[in-house]
Amino acid sequence: HGLRVAGVKKVSDHVVIGEPDTELPAQAITPGLGTRGARTRSHTHGVRHGRVVVHVLIVALAACAVLLATRFPQPGSAIERPTLPSFAYSGVAGSVRLDASDTYLRPGASARTLPSVAMLTRQSDVASVRASGGVAPTASFSSGVSTATARAATDGTGMTGLADIVDPMQPFFVYVTQPGDTVSAIAASFGVETGTILDNNPTLSDGNLITTGLEILVPRTDGILHRVAFGETLASIVNQYDNITADAVVAFRSNSIVDPENLESGRFVLLPGATEKPPAPPPSPPAQQPPAQDGQDTSPPPRDVGPPPPADGRFRNPLAAYHAISDPFGTPRGGGRIHTGIDLDLYGFWNSPIYSACDGTVIRTEWLTYGYGYYIVVDCGGGYTTLYAHLSQIDVSVGQRVSAGSHIGVSGLTGFTTGEHLHFEIRYNGAPVNPANYINF
Repeated sequence: HGLRVAGVKKVSDHVVIGEPDTELPAQAITPGLGTRGARTRSHTHGVRHGRVVVHVLIVALAACAVLLATRFPQPGSAIERPTLPSFAYSGVAGSVRLDASDTYLRPGASARTLPSVAMLTRQSDVASVRASGGVAPTASFSSGVSTATARAATDGTGMTGLADIVDPMQPFFVYVTQPGDTVSAIAASFGVETGTILDNNPTLSDGNLITTGLEILVPRTDGILHRVAFGETLASIVNQYDNITADAVVAFRSNSIVDPENLESGRFVLLPGATEKPPAPPPSPPAQQPPAQDGQDTSPPPRDVGPPPPADGRFRNPLAAYHAISDPFGTPRGGGRIHTGIDLDLYGFWNSPIYSACDGTVIRTEWLTYGYGYYIVVDCGGGYTTLYAHLSQIDVSVGQRVSAGSHIGVSGLTGFTTGEHLHFEIRYNGAPVNPANYINF
């Protein structure tokens, strides 16, 4: 067992007796038990191992090819990209151009806003003219650069181009509120009055703290930012405010006004130094005439043109149901400003239908993400207009005739609001009046 002696050789478990130290031929060994069986098994195992290695290599090469084709596409290969709607802008905002097939998205002839005012851009030809405008080469930029550095976070990148600091290309900033912000602190950081922030964000109040993440419009100088409605001219815009002239608006370079009579709807113009018209006095009750005497003139005496005339049943309630008035007309907002409308609480009455409060024509529809949110303005005639804000849906378009009680939209939470309600305004020649003087709420 295991010992080699003369004439004896051990092959597996068999002993063969022969010549000393002689090797047996391979054919003499029993198949499957000797050298021949061992070689067969070894060969079969090697073939199988080799096939596995080849298969693994093929799979690895295929995976590498797919990865490389994805990361490094061939020149000229078509990559499908999402189709974006084309926008036409003049100034800093404009209306969306939609194909005829997109009528289900069309808000009528009104200006439609983008998801965020931070996405607004300018028309290239106007920008090129502005770039060649005369800026004195000896002007000092240090103060402007310092101011812009403090405001750099307004564009979301932390950087502001020097050209836009020296000669701004839009008349406002978009500031997103941070924890601990107050209206007065924001106004101070931008070098404007607190009232300027409140005038341009009418649903905001100068409380101790304001909501984080809120978009606030901040004019580059004290004044009113006006969004051009369909058919408005510079003259008609100026007549809606106090302390402003058309020449001052044109002279403000950031407005880039070429034709004051042809303003594109949806764009912003800054009215530097302008203020909101003060609230109009309540309408005068009809005078009681004494009984006429023989020969006496019974015609009513002339009166001052101040209070708006009686509406004579012109208005009706814009809601079928609501809880109560959550914020009445005239509530102080800070900075000498007041609440210019009336808030009707809709807690529990979610998505309530909104009805026109008068017979008239829709003159403005806006899809904003700040301030009033989605809102509608209806011209009721006789100098009166009505405004319906914070809607979730707008169901009318500019130029559409509506009657009192007709459906125009659905209530919601758009814009700056802490709960579902309808902000409703009545204005007479641009001045806010108390809706409670005309409608029994």
